[in-house]
Amino acid sequence: MLTSIEIPKKCHECRMKQDRIKWNEKYRKESFPTEVASVVKNFYHLAPGKKALDIAAGNGRNAVFLSQKGFSVDAVDISEVGFIEFTSRFPNINAICADLDQFEIATGHYDLILNVKFLNRRLFPYIQEGLKPGGVVIFHTLLGSKSDKRTPEHCRDYLLRTNELLHAFLAMRIIYYREAEDPEMKNLDEMATLVAVKQ
Repeated sequence: MLTSIEIPKKCHECRMKQDRIKWNEKYRKESFPTEVASVVKNFYHLAPGKKALDIAAGNGRNAVFLSQKGFSVDAVDISEVGFIEFTSRFPNINAICADLDQFEIATGHYDLILNVKFLNRRLFPYIQEGLKPGGVVIFHTLLGSKSDKRTPEHCRDYLLRTNELLHAFLAMRIIYYREAEDPEMKNLDEMATLVAVKQ
């Protein structure tokens, strides 16, 4: 007989497996950008050292860029398929296949943390705690729009609200913040972009 503790654990493992299958299929069948995100290219140099974390690293485009700039990168994603392209070629990228609902960011460990095109609000405080003093977060993800009828109701949890990202990181020194259409997105989706330094 299952206890009340075992049931949620089993449900979580099932959901994690489904997510991994879904994203593995996406990386096999769909094409994803291979160029580094412009916000990463524009602001990575603010990091005070060379230890980085790439949250939801996907096909590794940003991790590879940082690796080529001399960073040691922990690249975390639920899909191992996205890692295949770069893990063997870049020894200073540590590919971690993990569920970001459970992943723990080491405290005071990173000079730079990237979060590009992914949203898990649970991670907001852990990102800040994971940075060393002077460390930099670069956050760039989809912004919800009240007028956007394309977004199904169940997907809106994965979209930021207006100024939500800014308010979540106000304890840090904000270097750059913008909410606008992103020319790098096929549908010119609105994105929220934040660059901030841990004080």
